Amino acid sequence: MTIEINGQGLVHSQNLPIAEPLHAAITPPVLPEQEAGGNIDSSGRIKVSLSALGKELSLTSQQASKNERDKDIDDSSLPDGIKDILKRIRDLKEQIQQKLMELQRVQASDKGSEAEKAQELERVQSELTSLNGALSSAYAMLNKIMDDIELDGDARMNVANLLMK
Repeated sequence: MTIEINGQGLVHSQNLPIAEPLHAAITPPVLPEQEAGGNIDSSGRIKVSLSALGKELSLTSQQASKNERDKDIDDSSLPDGIKDILKRIRDLKEQIQQKLMELQRVQASDKGSEAEKAQELERVQSELTSLNGALSSAYAMLNKIMDDIELDGDARMNVANLLMK
């Protein structure tokens, strides 16, 4: 059985093992209004969508966490453009860490065929390469802006300290 949860442009799909095959007697029929409303699709998968309030609460929680993470950047006396790039760099580093963990999970997984595993590895590695490219571009942009505004030594040291966190 597959359950999908959609919210904020993200889709989480979870395959659940079934100990016994489902029989038609215990499988609820898919009604046309359920299929159209997104509850159960034609393949029998259950779909869950977050309400507007649920999405807002999730976004609020994520934003609060992100604001807390970046409080040191916001409290610094650096120009806003540099603060924005520092936050972007942190976001990219976090995404890269998540992709590295996903890569490890795929490598350790024994589900699916070797071809499926290879395809999944290729997809994750491609996304990782893209994120690393974006990180390199963000670093280059940060250096260019610091040079353009002739940032002094103390401010550059502050940038370096914020980058290490």
